[in-house]
Amino acid sequence: MINLRKLSGSGVLGLSLQKSVLEIKQTIADVILIEDSLEIIIDKNVDVILFDLTNSKKINVRIGEGSNVKYQILNSSNTDRAFKNYGNLEITEISLGSSLEHLDIDVLNPNSNTNVELLAVGNKYNQSFYQQINHQAKSTNSNISNFGVALNGSNILFDTTGKIFKGMAKSVCKQLSKGIIMDDDSLVTSRPILLIDEYDVIANHGASIGKMSDDSLFYLMSRGLSRTEAFLLILEGIISPFIAKIAVKEYQEEIDFKLKSFIKR
Repeated sequence: MINLRKLSGSGVLGLSLQKSVLEIKQTIADVILIEDSLEIIIDKNVDVILFDLTNSKKINVRIGEGSNVKYQILNSSNTDRAFKNYGNLEITEISLGSSLEHLDIDVLNPNSNTNVELLAVGNKYNQSFYQQINHQAKSTNSNISNFGVALNGSNILFDTTGKIFKGMAKSVCKQLSKGIIMDDDSLVTSRPILLIDEYDVIANHGASIGKMSDDSLFYLMSRGLSRTEAFLLILEGIISPFIAKIAVKEYQEEIDFKLKSFIKR
């Protein structure tokens, strides 16, 4: 992993870091750790993985044409992020703490793709995620998928807006939010918004929120599992795909432990 706090000078491993501006000039095999407010400029035809552990920071990213960027956010809080995407962007986030976050993405080049997957697990606190994606070129694609698990009086909000500007034909904008509420005092709320100024597009949103199925729990408990063990087994299918995408193994293990400890409480 490349720690920018220990990186000085320019041209190191295809990176140039000057004050709070990071330029990525070529494909980087290692994961780049982001811990501070940054402006990140990714040149054309670059493949890179960025690992964001920020708290209360501001991140601005410009992705060049033909570049493929995996942006992974782990247990961050209160950070605002803005992306100008001319290439392909894949965001994966796991949030385990109290947070108020803003994510703004402009999709600016024909055939550019943006995919956002967010897992929020709330335990006795509030989490709010405001997401906005703007299609400002023809034939652009976006997909935002949110999943919330709320327990012990927590509240999770997904506020998601997708906008396709006039003339941006053949674009696709999709949103989906799911939530599992694990007690009577918790809440998951989805506020999907689509602003469509063009006819020749595909745009849809959906939401599925409710308590975990009693039938599923009772079935597993009838097989000898405790209620907690049954919860964990059902949630394993939700949580595991997110954990598997984390690029750094030590953080995979840490997040897996934290998630399971939340649910066991």
